[in-house]
Amino acid sequence: MPSVSEEIDSALRLARAAQPAWAAKPLPERLRPVANLRSRLAAEPTVLAEVVAREIGKTRYEAIGAEVLPVAEVCAFLLDRAPGLLAPRRETLRGTLPFSGSAIVRHVPWGVVAVLVPWNYPLYLSAGAALNALVAGNAVALKASPRAQDTVRALGEWLWQAGIPRELAPVLGSSDDAGRALVASPLVDRIVFTGSSRTGRAVLTAAAQNLVPATLELSGCDAVFVLGDANVPLAAAAVAFGLRLNAGRTCVCPRRVFVEEPVAAEFTRLLSERLSRRKLLAPMDPQTLKEADELAAKLLATPNAKSLNGRNAGDVEKAVVLEGGPEALAAAQGNFVPAVVIAKVRDAEEALRLDAASPYALGASIFSASPQAAAALAARLRAGLIAINECVAPAGEAALPFGGSGESGYGVRGGVEGLLEMTRPQTLAFARGAFRPHHDAESEAEDFLLALLRARHSRSWFGRLKGWLDFAVEGLQWRPPK
Repeated sequence: MPSVSEEIDSALRLARAAQPAWAAKPLPERLRPVANLRSRLAAEPTVLAEVVAREIGKTRYEAIGAEVLPVAEVCAFLLDRAPGLLAPRRETLRGTLPFSGSAIVRHVPWGVVAVLVPWNYPLYLSAGAALNALVAGNAVALKASPRAQDTVRALGEWLWQAGIPRELAPVLGSSDDAGRALVASPLVDRIVFTGSSRTGRAVLTAAAQNLVPATLELSGCDAVFVLGDANVPLAAAAVAFGLRLNAGRTCVCPRRVFVEEPVAAEFTRLLSERLSRRKLLAPMDPQTLKEADELAAKLLATPNAKSLNGRNAGDVEKAVVLEGGPEALAAAQGNFVPAVVIAKVRDAEEALRLDAASPYALGASIFSASPQAAAALAARLRAGLIAINECVAPAGEAALPFGGSGESGYGVRGGVEGLLEMTRPQTLAFARGAFRPHHDAESEAEDFLLALLRARHSRSWFGRLKGWLDFAVEGLQWRPPK
């Protein structure tokens, strides 16, 4: 019986062998399976949703809205935008002579892309990365979390039935050993990993041995800024939605809320009312419940912390909602449970100082009646996706790039940038004619180069005109050294 490493190696070799023929296909042919998948998702939306719901513990409603529909949107985005984005681009070569040639910049596939996906959004996160990679001309190797192997296996079947060659998109084993073998394999050309910062470091350590580039979407601890002019009921409803979605097991779940003093009492009251009477959209699983209870105890032990929704230990349907200060905010770092800390602040400057204490910078939200004020505050944040007057929802938009910085990783998935990240630029530079004075020129051509520099880059039109005249004179006078 082959070992895990041997199975991974065999699948990657088949994918590597199949990839050149796939990349050679015209883009419309690579897009045809995407169109087939999109049509089937619309015709049979509950089939995959039920697999997700059964395996992950989501409601079917959540699985359709947060997994199936976003995958269909990715298909639509690629069908609409990929032809333009992946088209070759022409440039002019200027060189030491004006108009000396032309160039074509092409977007070529990496080869074999390894996609390692977590269990919290297994369909959307695996399909989004896989479709981008495949449309760009890559092979893709899918490695699921052990908690989501049925979902990823079902996705693989749908991709194959849509027209993707089976060997081009293998679904690998879901064990930790399979993951380690995959990221360490010299047969992989790029890695897409979504998971914790700790595991992300291990992935990078293995990838570095083969100089394999990686896209890493890692842990988040998203901040919400509720400014004094905000629509407070909207802010409270949005934070409650983000916290309840997928039982808080969302990378851009709101986990820290900074509320300016003039609206703090109203916001806290409205959020408390919502989360006291409304359940999580799905109950916590045993592991999440254990972590939530431990975190709640730790948060309540910090100075001046108090529960805002009367949750008791062992409650699988209520989020952990507390009011607290810097100590509670620090204690909440790195959690992946439905928990949020509300901190009252004097102004945006205090909020920014408290936010800067976190090493995570994945997403953020700002609530304000002024788009200008929100944009100005956003410019001072490190987060990659900043929602204005909303929480979480923009992370599912197919046209938007999504990724963070700091402990939240780097690189993006989704949007224009996410598709292009599945390619590398290849430049073809075509020189015109056979006249190559630079092949023979030496220091005697210095005045020629200085004239060209002035001709192209002088500030005034007069300086540029004089430069071109000097350039012409120098060109006529120049003779190659003997």
